[in-house]
Amino acid sequence: MRLDFQKTIASSQATLPVVGSIALLLWVLIPNRQSALSFLEADYGLWRYIPSFLFKGYWSVGLSAFFAALAVYLMAELNNSNVLLRVSSRMLGSMLAFLLAFALVCHSLQPGSVVMLLSLLSFFPLFAIYQLPHPGFTFISYLFISVASLLFPKMLCVVPVYWFIQGYLRALSFRCFVASLLAVVLPYWFYGGVALLTGTLPDFLAHIEALTHYEWGDYTQLPMKDLLTFSFTVLLFLSGSIDFYLNRFLDKTRTRILYNVVIMHGVYVILFISLQPQYFVTLLPLLLIDTAITFGHFFTLTHTRFSHIYNLILLILALAIMALSFMPSSWIHSISFS
Repeated sequence: MRLDFQKTIASSQATLPVVGSIALLLWVLIPNRQSALSFLEADYGLWRYIPSFLFKGYWSVGLSAFFAALAVYLMAELNNSNVLLRVSSRMLGSMLAFLLAFALVCHSLQPGSVVMLLSLLSFFPLFAIYQLPHPGFTFISYLFISVASLLFPKMLCVVPVYWFIQGYLRALSFRCFVASLLAVVLPYWFYGGVALLTGTLPDFLAHIEALTHYEWGDYTQLPMKDLLTFSFTVLLFLSGSIDFYLNRFLDKTRTRILYNVVIMHGVYVILFISLQPQYFVTLLPLLLIDTAITFGHFFTLTHTRFSHIYNLILLILALAIMALSFMPSSWIHSISFS
């Protein structure tokens, strides 16, 4: 029997509205256990100054859903502007909507929501400079990363990766390198000036110190649900990446280069989370971007009997992991690492 559900879902114009509606429903029905108190340390920079009432009730759910919807829209635009898929499909945006609904840590207002948006925005000028050293686009791309680091200082660790990626894109010149440095420094120049004028210089210095302060991650404080979410996301990322490399000859050269960039970025985020699991909640949305692109490519363009069965198994596994969210907290703690 021939199975065409993958092709039907990937090519349908109704996929994104349907997946988006289901994601919104899950957003409202499944509460998130994350607390705003987790993000009040210096490691989260200016996020500490966000009014506390925004982290409660409908404010938190509504704002996080709004940021998620913006991210889905940006993903769709990224696909349209760079032709990341060989066929007309809204699968990349739909895949991101599904992953955001699946990752319950994204269902409340937290720094990762904004960091994800700014990272997605940085991809637009980064992809546009393929074989074209352009200081203006370079400045904009790195500026988004620097602004994101105001909310999560360790986001600046991505800058060397962007330099490597820009070199891989054959778009790194001396002028572009200087433009990237100016873009990184500019937000901190303004932040330092404001801190000096308002008497909050100690907070600014603590922010700078957070850039260089690292501790070994403690996996014992990471709940089982988060470990399962991370493992499942990595599985999807690897599945999409492996399938892309097996069938990359079908894509155009520029598309292959851009997917290599996405995979490089995803591998770095996986290593970052593995070494610093205490920032899992903030870094996971970054990995969801890369996973949506790679696995969306696999889901849209691979239509073998194996891929159909494999995707059904993944769907069942995703539903099983999400079912844990309905379990009492005492049950969750009993199966967490001690």
